[in-house]
Amino acid sequence: SDNSTISVQMPTIVFAVFRYDPSRAAAAVAGGLYSIASLCLFVRLFMNKAWWGLCLPTASTFMSIGFFIRIPMAMNPSSLPIFMVQQLLTLLPPAAYLAFNYILYGRFIVNCVDRRYCWIKPEKIVQYFVISDIMTFLIQGVGGGLEVSTNMTNEKLGANILLTGLIIQTLSFAFFMILVAHAWYGILRDGFMLRQEPWGLILWVLIFSSAAYMVRCIYRVIELGQGSGGYLLTHEIYFYLLDSLPLLIGICTYIIYWPTKYLEASAKPTNEMTERH
Repeated sequence: SDNSTISVQMPTIVFAVFRYDPSRAAAAVAGGLYSIASLCLFVRLFMNKAWWGLCLPTASTFMSIGFFIRIPMAMNPSSLPIFMVQQLLTLLPPAAYLAFNYILYGRFIVNCVDRRYCWIKPEKIVQYFVISDIMTFLIQGVGGGLEVSTNMTNEKLGANILLTGLIIQTLSFAFFMILVAHAWYGILRDGFMLRQEPWGLILWVLIFSSAAYMVRCIYRVIELGQGSGGYLLTHEIYFYLLDSLPLLIGICTYIIYWPTKYLEASAKPTNEMTERH
């Protein structure tokens, strides 16, 4: 009885971070949905031979694995390796979703409309934003690794580094959305009806998917900004409603409207645009 009085049960790694026991059912459902989405995106990719878009289904596949790993994480809540892999595979893949939108926007400007609708040289769009994406990807990776350290100082440092990476990513993506909105405004100002143009749907899909991704970016910044034990971090439902679901909606948009079809159907209307301008 003395031993039972003296012994203090240390909280598991998972409970120390999340303050809840992860739902295995929710993880299985999320993993299954992302797996289906990944398969559909790979089918779209191979059918259209659009190898430039490989980052989207690949990242979605890794994220589905991340969700499935939440199941053994829930069963082994004190396993640091399982926890770290799960964290990285659910935190980092969205950077590739953003990269897909960057690449698509650059191709849209070059292949479909006049370059004057973009503030930056279209060929540089991917270069600038993907470099930014890679930098924030690495920052988040380092921060995520340090965050699960048993050392309190390293844990706080990791959380701050991770938050910095997410803020930079969010600001960079916000600027990208301004670029897309500027192109949209310029095209409408010149009298084009998006519904009547073969490339019009690309702009709608870009705006819609980017808005879905931005929900996740803002959620993650607020979640980390609240610190350890914050309300969003300690309630699993928000992880699925404000992170997993918006991302899934965003990538599933491309299952329905794979952009290659609209890019190839769009003979660049340079002469027509010049006349209207």
